[in-house]
Amino acid sequence: MDKNGIEWSMAEQFKLAFALEAKKLFYRLYIPAGIFLGVLFLIGLLPQAACDFLKSDAFGFVALINTGFVIAEGVGIFQPVLILIAPYGDQTRPVKVSGDLSEEASLMEGRMAMKGCTRVSLLARLALGEAVLSAVLLAGSLASVLMEKFNTESMRWFHLNFTLESCKILVYLGAVMPLAILWIFLRRLGRYQERQYIQSVFLGGLLGGLISAAAELQILHFAPGKEPPLWIMDGVWYLVMLGSAAALFRLSLRQMHNSGQPQG
Repeated sequence: MDKNGIEWSMAEQFKLAFALEAKKLFYRLYIPAGIFLGVLFLIGLLPQAACDFLKSDAFGFVALINTGFVIAEGVGIFQPVLILIAPYGDQTRPVKVSGDLSEEASLMEGRMAMKGCTRVSLLARLALGEAVLSAVLLAGSLASVLMEKFNTESMRWFHLNFTLESCKILVYLGAVMPLAILWIFLRRLGRYQERQYIQSVFLGGLLGGLISAAAELQILHFAPGKEPPLWIMDGVWYLVMLGSAAALFRLSLRQMHNSGQPQG
């Protein structure tokens, strides 16, 4: 097969893997996501007079909605981690078992597994996690705008600002942190033959935090006024974070091959 053929084959494998992972995620999240979007839609339809009535005479109801948004954002931000480690849970094929995947799709997924397309599958799950995290941040920003309808001079409700700085959040929470947790999880799974989720999240989070601190040059001390220009600081940050993500990606793949873990 020529070079173009190989590139086309890898692209098709990625599209298939991404579609399968997205379908699994859809069947897992469509109900809570639908409720979240439905509440946003209803708040958007409420006239300001109704919002004024609720924030004065139904404070507890507004507080409940606000708490729901906070919890939903927290769970949503953690989705990239869940997407990466989900194939190694107690129910490795939740969608396939329930019959939500077509027989043809299941056969195609099986062929990919037989060909050892672990790298493509992991890359697809990583890309899906980034897409979900972006959607969660955008939805949170929309919720922030709508919750301003309930703000008072002394009370400010749920607020999340999705700016250009959020690109760093996508790198950190969408790639480095999930891959760090996945690598720790796979190492402990291979060593102890049990799924140590809490320990893996704690240790992986610690590793991700250390990488972030190194990327921000917190280990160095600059004299006042001698700090490097912002573009250098940002460049070093992206170089360290993306390089660490690539290293953790390769380490996770090696751990999968060494332990013979399924690719999901």
